[in-house]
Amino acid sequence: MQVLIVDDNEGVLFLHELMVEESGLSDNIMTFSSAEAAISYLNRSTIQEPVFVFLDINMPGMSGWDFMNQISNDDYFKSLKVAIVTSSINKSDKTKSKNYSQIINFFEKPLSLEDCERLKIEFSL
Repeated sequence: MQVLIVDDNEGVLFLHELMVEESGLSDNIMTFSSAEAAISYLNRSTIQEPVFVFLDINMPGMSGWDFMNQISNDDYFKSLKVAIVTSSINKSDKTKSKNYSQIINFFEKPLSLEDCERLKIEFSL
């Protein structure tokens, strides 16, 4: 399975990539420092395997919500699975995440080894 990690903080990208690798969730990991770069990559690629996205919502330019709106309006991306990983403590963000069928979980930063292992078990990733 391919995993995309989208966050505007380089340190967070490094840490989350390490957690995904250490958990055994995937060894096919791509990191993106903007939602625009991740969308551009997805538009250029031919998705032939399951794709899982760890997505920050508060980013400059295209936010995580903008990313979700874009992929939700395109049938090509319906198979993507997304976990929100955010520092936001706003309950409305968690509530809003329930409006998107691709979002399967919501985590507070930083992503932990246990979070990744739980995803593997809960969703057979």
